[in-house]
Amino acid sequence: MLRIAIVDDEVLIREGLARMISKESSTFVVTGIYPDGKHLLDALPSLHIDVVITDIRMPQIDGLELIRQLKANHPGIRSLLMSGFVEFNYAREAIRSSAVDYLLKPINKEQLFEVLYSLEKEQKLLREKEECQRTGLLHSLLHIEEPSAVLLSGLTLPQPYFTVYVLKGSSREKVCGIADSLRQEKAFLLDTLEVQKGLQAWICYSAQPLTPEESHEIGEIIGVASKGQRLHAGASRSYDDPGKFRTAYLEGKLACDAGIYSPLLLHYVTIRELQTPVQAVSDPFPPFREPLIHELQILNVAGVLEGLHKLFSVLELQQAYPDLILRTCRQVEDTARKELQEFEAVYRKDCSQRLEEQIEACMTFAEIEELFASSFSAALNEIRKHRLEMSGTAVETVKRWVAAHYNQHADLNMLAGIVFLTPSYLSKLFKQETGLTLTDYVIEIRIRKAKQLLKNAPDLKVHEIGTEVGYPDPAYFNKLFKKVVGVTPNEYKRISLV
Repeated sequence: MLRIAIVDDEVLIREGLARMISKESSTFVVTGIYPDGKHLLDALPSLHIDVVITDIRMPQIDGLELIRQLKANHPGIRSLLMSGFVEFNYAREAIRSSAVDYLLKPINKEQLFEVLYSLEKEQKLLREKEECQRTGLLHSLLHIEEPSAVLLSGLTLPQPYFTVYVLKGSSREKVCGIADSLRQEKAFLLDTLEVQKGLQAWICYSAQPLTPEESHEIGEIIGVASKGQRLHAGASRSYDDPGKFRTAYLEGKLACDAGIYSPLLLHYVTIRELQTPVQAVSDPFPPFREPLIHELQILNVAGVLEGLHKLFSVLELQQAYPDLILRTCRQVEDTARKELQEFEAVYRKDCSQRLEEQIEACMTFAEIEELFASSFSAALNEIRKHRLEMSGTAVETVKRWVAAHYNQHADLNMLAGIVFLTPSYLSKLFKQETGLTLTDYVIEIRIRKAKQLLKNAPDLKVHEIGTEVGYPDPAYFNKLFKKVVGVTPNEYKRISLV
């Protein structure tokens, strides 16, 4: 689109030229017609134009002086001079003043449109280049809380104010299509940033802060363009400081994120209209930690899912935003990592995307709960299946190790690692299959070996036998042996030698 202003002191000429240009192409937009240069310059602070077509001889400010001032104060505006005078001096002055071309009256249509189409192409390429540079900087500003002056100095916005809209839909194509509709309906200057698949930030530029009515109108356009598909949209306040870009984005995203609790297909709200106040809420996880640990240790998947549902019910009651939901999910994961040795490898194998991306893609709170509960329980079920397969050999493996290394310290964590079980689960499983705790079993093996040595190695002293079976403290060995066997080691040795 090429925005054109026409300046001529003859009303018939300026009006006729405006009609001719408007009929030629919908991409040529005559934004205003003015009787002289002063009227145009007075209107410029609130006027956005790309090309000025001006007569030379006019009252107050003539065409040559007008393009000199445009060059000095508005270098982005291109100028076309037209006149009935053919003197070389005028043409030379026009070139020196940076006019694009010099047109003789009556205006030759072919010559005029050749220049305008050339300018339109040039302007399009320039805007694409500027937009590419600008969106690159804006992408960086999304993640910087306090941008440097150097970074901000490279950013020039098309208009003084900007408002950030954040939209989330089920598909990237749908969200992009809505952006195109907004450009066409409102002729807005709009930059679009793809934050991630299905999530976009739009930067809407305006000469003044958007009014509630304008925001409502934009919401209606978004609603029509969404065509009955589920869509979340949120709008920030309007700002005139590029350093506030991240603030504006977070406002828009906060308003957008509230859509996970909306029963409507279209959720659109501005940050000022957001009904749910943003409050600091207490961490919902601590009351659920100990019950979760208990269910994880015994791998009661049904019990874990029941606890998760209660936890998510609290989050829903608090109207928690995705960042708190994600943080809570991470706490559940970290607890599982501490209690289940195999969890990390199994859980990561099943997760094809990062959890943040998965949660961001969900359109309802129920989807988020289902997503996390299904992936988490799938990992637990796989671990449980593996342990059931291992349980028939795990205890025997531990028993063989103890028999071969009875005189070494039987560290529970080390033994659990040998059979790929958690320490707590191994303890329960060992007691269930042998009727003994692991500690009692080690004592039984050591005392049995001590009895053999007392019988068959008469040359060994009692304290040497104690050391051999893992009890270097003679007093403790004597006390433990008598407790288990009923007599002291010396008494057992005498009895055995009779």
